[in-house]
Amino acid sequence: MAVIARGQIGLTDITDSYSVSLSVDSFTFQGDTTKVKATQSFETQVQAMRGATAVSAVVTVTTTLTNTGLTVTDDGDATSPTLTVQATTALTDAILRGAAVNGQIMLSILVDGKATFNKAINLSIALTGATGAGGYSILMGNEAVSIACDKDGKTSAASAITIPFTIYQGTSRKAATVTASGLPSGITAGTNTAGTTSADGSLTLNVAAGSNLGETDSGEITLTFKTGSTTVGTKKLSWAKSITGATGQTGGTGPTGPGAISVICGNESVSIPCTNGGLVAKAFDITIPFAGYQGTSRIACTIANPTLPSGMTKKSSSNATASADGSLVISVAANGTLGAAATMSGEVTLTFTCSTQTITKKLSWAKVPKGDTGDDGEDAVTIVIIPSGGTVFKNSTGSKTLTAHVFKGNAELSSTEIAALGAVNWYKGAGSTTPITNGADTLTITVSASEVNESETYEARLETS
Repeated sequence: MAVIARGQIGLTDITDSYSVSLSVDSFTFQGDTTKVKATQSFETQVQAMRGATAVSAVVTVTTTLTNTGLTVTDDGDATSPTLTVQATTALTDAILRGAAVNGQIMLSILVDGKATFNKAINLSIALTGATGAGGYSILMGNEAVSIACDKDGKTSAASAITIPFTIYQGTSRKAATVTASGLPSGITAGTNTAGTTSADGSLTLNVAAGSNLGETDSGEITLTFKTGSTTVGTKKLSWAKSITGATGQTGGTGPTGPGAISVICGNESVSIPCTNGGLVAKAFDITIPFAGYQGTSRIACTIANPTLPSGMTKKSSSNATASADGSLVISVAANGTLGAAATMSGEVTLTFTCSTQTITKKLSWAKVPKGDTGDDGEDAVTIVIIPSGGTVFKNSTGSKTLTAHVFKGNAELSSTEIAALGAVNWYKGAGSTTPITNGADTLTITVSASEVNESETYEARLETS
């Protein structure tokens, strides 16, 4: 069964412990053959919680960024600070992968003045290369994992990390092998199954109970892939400890404060096919689903008319309610310049209003010029998962509905169009090979809190039969 597209979401069950999340924890800059193409930036919001209550967060950037073309600025908000990450043409792929940055921005986050969390924003550059006779591509089904640990930073129990992988040359699947290096103490390589021309390979990493994982809170494991004797490339498996907070003392009772207000936006970046002259190659629509939350409860949310560059117009919009997503549809006209033919990227500010609070997010867009030679490529198929009531359970109660939205390029597909490509199956646990929907084609599943032990990953895959 071939996988056309994957969408993944993590659910967490907390019991009055601290947790920290980033609205964006990975980003790909558009590049030329060696470096970032023009100045580009994105934003990520830091959300710190104790149970379901928002608490203060103070962010310190610990990555060495001097003279790399990469800068991080903090708006200084005491509760949910927003970081703006900017890259200039000085940022090359070699610098990004070098020891100073190592493909990540590392953050130290002091929560509520009491607990410190280490978080990483993973960065990459989409480099432009010459058209080859059949380049290699590596598909890895699990690139980041959280490892449950006790309050002392030691692994809570023995566990296994499964990493499925496939290598293609052009559009042909190749036999493939993988080796792991950079394993911290407490993690060892287990079952290693080579990929074939008809089936995925997989590598299992075994995590021992009671290990301090080299006395670090996070790290990376390097995976080297080969087909035959040819080394195709490497990928990184990022791991981080998920530390259980100490039980708080019993204190007096008081009124429960309202949950923090947030907006989940289902589409925050888009690639726009263009001619070599910087004109939009063909007309299409950009669909942006969104939902508003207060704590873990869905609330009504409105969106203002955005200011758009020339060549973009608002086609339609609908506000989110306490029971349904809202959406904004932007039409992109053929032969548009999007401000100027030489402008290769930009941002559209999206302004949302939930209750009395105004929240802004950015829709990043980047032109993808057609090469001098070669055929037009097919639009990528992607999956975005929108949860009802956020991603956090409180004290192992309640349930959440996960809905998969399938896009081809920037247009959301109907159920009929999805059926023409394959079927959407749901999987519990990164790298799982057994669908929990028993092969039933469904865009929506319901997950109860009893099915989530501290944290769990759910994945929707569009697969061919």
